[in-house]
Parts: sequence; structure tokens; C-alpha cells
Amino acid sequence: MTRPPVQRLTHHTLEKYENIWFGIAVVMSILLAVAVFASFLTGTAPRLEGEGGGGHHIAGVTNGRINPKNFAGTPFATPGLVTNPDGSIDAFVVARAFAFDPPVLKVPAGKPITFYVTSADVLHGYYVEKTNINVTVMPGQVSSFTTTFKHTGTLNIVCDEYCGVGHHNMLNKIIVEAAQ
Repeated sequence: MTRPPVQRLTHHTLEKYENIWFGIAVVMSILLAVAVFASFLTGTAPRLEGEGGGGHHIAGVTNGRINPKNFAGTPFATPGLVTNPDGSIDAFVVARAFAFDPPVLKVPAGKPITFYVTSADVLHGYYVEKTNINVTVMPGQVSSFTTTFKHTGTLNIVCDEYCGVGHHNMLNKIIVEAAQ
């Protein structure tokens, strides 16, 4: 029995493959650097609505920022639902040490609701179970999003950013009721 000849990779062949992979890595690194640099120049970094000059305008809130020690003169002074003259609904929520204010929001099903969430003290999270809503809430920053709840029922809200020893008690509810 004769055995087939063993193919041996020469140093020249290995060097050729190494150079190809090195070239691919260099091209990918350059493309990544160009993309990052271009995002700084054009200002197209992702941002939430209500931040940095775009999105919604709230009285007493400048460029999506607010003084977390002084909510007076802003809708966050009395958190809750506000029905606007055009029929749209805004929900103002304040996260603070181990509680959301208001603790319960009753909203109609099938109607768009714009949420504005801020923190009075430390970093919090606003995660609505059974939805894709998950917002980081920072003191001094107003995060906003618009959503429509299609089904009636109760949705639990949890703070998903550790905020201290009472973090596990930080719960809230959204009760979605049939539209009237």
C-alpha cells in the first residue's frame, strides 16, 4: 500500500494567509475608526427624544435637562397623567429613593401616551414588564418615549438599576383600561 504524499505548508504559504487576515483586520479597524469619527463630526450619536435640541418640548425643561433638586414650575412638581387640549396624553414620572411617583398610572388602551421620566436623586431604571420599554433614568435628565398599550390589564414596573438598599421595593404599576 502506498500512502498519498503528505502536503506540507511552507513558511511562504503561512505568511501569505497571515498577511490576508492582517489586511482584513486593518481594513475593519479603519472602517470602525472612520464611523466613530464621523459620528462626532455630524452629531448623529443616538439620543432619546427630548434630549439635545430635538423631540418634545416641556415647559420648564431646557434641552431635556432639569434641576433634580427643584421641580417647581415643571410638570414633575405634580407627577401623573396630563391630557393635552389636542387629546394626547402625557405621563410624568419621577423616580426617587425606592419609589416611583405616582405609584400607579391608569391609562386608556389604544391611545398613544408620551412618558417623561426623570430622577430626583440617583440613577434608576424604568422597565415595564411584558413590553420592550426599558429606560435608564438619570438625575437632571428627562427621558421620553411614546407608546400605545393595546391590551387591557396590569403591567408591573421595576427599577432595573441598583439604586441602594431599598431597591427591591421600587415597584410601580400601569393599569391599562378599556378606552372610553
